[in-house]
Amino acid sequence: MKYFDVFAESGFHSAFLTTYAFGAQAFEDVPFSRLRGSGCRNIVILADRQMVNQSFAELGPAKFAGSSYHLVKADAPGAFHPKITLLLGAKKGRLLIGSANLTALGLGGNRELVASLSYGEDATGDAHHFAAALNYIRSKVPADDLWFATAMQRALRSSPWLREVMESPFPEKDAAHDVALLHDRPDATILDQIAASVGDDRIERLIVVSPYWDMKLEGLARLRAIMGDPPTDLLIDAASTYFPKSELPRFSDIEIFKVDTSDSKRFVHAKLVIAQGQTWDHVISGSMNCTLPALLGPTIVRGNAEAGIHKRVPPGAALAALGLENYRDAPLQPTDLHDLASATAKRPSGEAYTDGGTMTLQSGRFVWKPPASFVPGSATAITLQDREEVQFGNRIDLVQGGDTAWRLDLEAGRPKSGIVHFADGSASAPVQVIDLDVLAVRTLPPAQGRKKSLTDILAEAMSEDLVLIETLNQLEALELEETGANADPAPKAFSPPSAASTEQVHPILPYDEFVRARSSALAQGSQISGGFFGRHDSPANTLSAALNRIIGLVGLDLDADEDRELKAIAAMDFRMTEPAAPSDAAPSAPQEEPTKPAKATKQAVATAKKMKEAVDAFEARCRLLRDKPISTAELVRLRALLQILLSHAQPIRGAALPTQILPIHTKDSYDWPRLVGRLLKQHFGTVRALQTLQVAQEESEQQRVVEYLAMADWAAKAAATAAASHPKTADLRGPLESLAEALAAQVASIIGTSSEDKRYFDDLTARLDQRFADRLALNPVVCLAHA
Repeated sequence: MKYFDVFAESGFHSAFLTTYAFGAQAFEDVPFSRLRGSGCRNIVILADRQMVNQSFAELGPAKFAGSSYHLVKADAPGAFHPKITLLLGAKKGRLLIGSANLTALGLGGNRELVASLSYGEDATGDAHHFAAALNYIRSKVPADDLWFATAMQRALRSSPWLREVMESPFPEKDAAHDVALLHDRPDATILDQIAASVGDDRIERLIVVSPYWDMKLEGLARLRAIMGDPPTDLLIDAASTYFPKSELPRFSDIEIFKVDTSDSKRFVHAKLVIAQGQTWDHVISGSMNCTLPALLGPTIVRGNAEAGIHKRVPPGAALAALGLENYRDAPLQPTDLHDLASATAKRPSGEAYTDGGTMTLQSGRFVWKPPASFVPGSATAITLQDREEVQFGNRIDLVQGGDTAWRLDLEAGRPKSGIVHFADGSASAPVQVIDLDVLAVRTLPPAQGRKKSLTDILAEAMSEDLVLIETLNQLEALELEETGANADPAPKAFSPPSAASTEQVHPILPYDEFVRARSSALAQGSQISGGFFGRHDSPANTLSAALNRIIGLVGLDLDADEDRELKAIAAMDFRMTEPAAPSDAAPSAPQEEPTKPAKATKQAVATAKKMKEAVDAFEARCRLLRDKPISTAELVRLRALLQILLSHAQPIRGAALPTQILPIHTKDSYDWPRLVGRLLKQHFGTVRALQTLQVAQEESEQQRVVEYLAMADWAAKAAATAAASHPKTADLRGPLESLAEALAAQVASIIGTSSEDKRYFDDLTARLDQRFADRLALNPVVCLAHA
């Protein structure tokens, strides 16, 4: 199998990859499109920071990074050099470690060497290597990264076999030695790890393939030393490798051979060591060249991050397996080699590309975090670009000690990259904007089976109906089955999480503590960070997204630009507006005559009574939750019920639509102002929702609270106005007016301290006005109430 063919294999939902050089076009044209096409969407890449900067400066930023996959700029004292591909599925896995970068040459141009391990129902022995590889990748992610924790949680949730292994690590002392994962570690160099893997097996010959070498052959000297200085054969690509041949006389028992005797012009980029022992052939491959920075790693000043694999096979088997059994038939002389010393002397110093830091977009809020090397006051402005590399919006001027977060207008589009400008006239390499809202949707692993059918119902819902609540209940039941939890309405998310799955996620906090922490962070111009797993993967959050879409809050079709360029991938449905149907259109102007509801049919009455039963069930749920901590999932449930009631409520004047089956007054107690009042009383009376609310320390949790408050505030005012309009609802007027006033005061106290929250609340209120005000003939009254 060719290396790039593995990306088209089905059955994987997540991919974690590392690379030194990154070619955005090559990756997006081949591996990325194949991964997406086979259903793998949760994709993360770690690449060397300077190499990403060079690629973006010379070729422009990636088209899909930051929105359809997450690209992390990783650091090491020398180079971030490992090449790992970790593919994860529900019941399978593939781990590839080798020499191939995510570039056109690495994927199909060079001659590379990649070791492959598989996990499956019939091959479970290497599971601990998958856990070790994921832990290694996680260790290289910057601590302030806002997305990796979510990607990792998604992967572990959908791969229970890996989650189990990570929660019960494989005891190192009992590990089998047939295969060992090698990587840079603070407590042991890769040379140390190789020595431990070889053990006391006496090495009789050493064979080394490396495209790059030290000026003094220090790496080779150290490698030979740990093997007992055996006779050594160097396999070199004479046409393209530069070698310090003047250093050879100080070594004994070294011979040189052609690594490739064919007529191929492809550069041999493979890195390989075969130590032929008395008991085993020890095969060491990976990203490590035969150099000190590679073999000693961070224990030296400019050491690299590297990864490789040690595998032992029966003596004499390695060369035949790799097609090198006849290498001694093609000897080389030092005169056949290009001299490294002369090439280094002639080589011009490489151009340095200035790092622009990190740029993040979430809920219309753009945040810039300067690079670690940033000198305060040196940057003067930021210009943003859209996906066509055309300037997006106005230039952002930077003031020393000023803002590092700004609100953007996203009505016409979204920024894809940015450039930082400096006082000396220079500019940074383009920086990919990490668009957390789009990334969260685009990278969701596709649901399967019954879960897919249910999530599709929410994704395609065009109006509010009880089916939303029924679907939520069924999704929650499926989730309970998957996790093995008990069916208890009290949330289970507040027990201490396992270190394996949530190391980088902030803790669960009472809401008042969260508000204090968030206010402090915003005052410093930063963000509340943390995982987005709950927001986008849980049943409640799937419903929340549907409710936002129905009222037109989501705005621009997030998939349009991405899928236009990925025609081979099935487009996801993100319809943002409800189509107007003749039978479901709001009146063109408020009607003056009193409401004249159509004669209630048996079906309408039955549906109305079901809505009353839903309110009864909600009250019972709230009684069980009294004095218990609740999550924002409960806020979404109330919001959904309020939105459903308003969608079926009759107007205070004019003719009712056939779908408006809840009257303002009825003796059967399914009048909508009463039902709205009962719902609101539960959260602002019985449960005391915001006093018992527990939230994860992430910005999306506050968004959900603001959405909940806006819906509750709007519904309370609407119910009070409706009750005041009908002569037979005198008993409801006082309680509903008091409830509306108390709610308005609570809203003011919560959103009054943050201009961001106030702006979002006002936007939500405007959307609710558009959705329901004319429909209920409330427009003048509700507008006055909001004034």
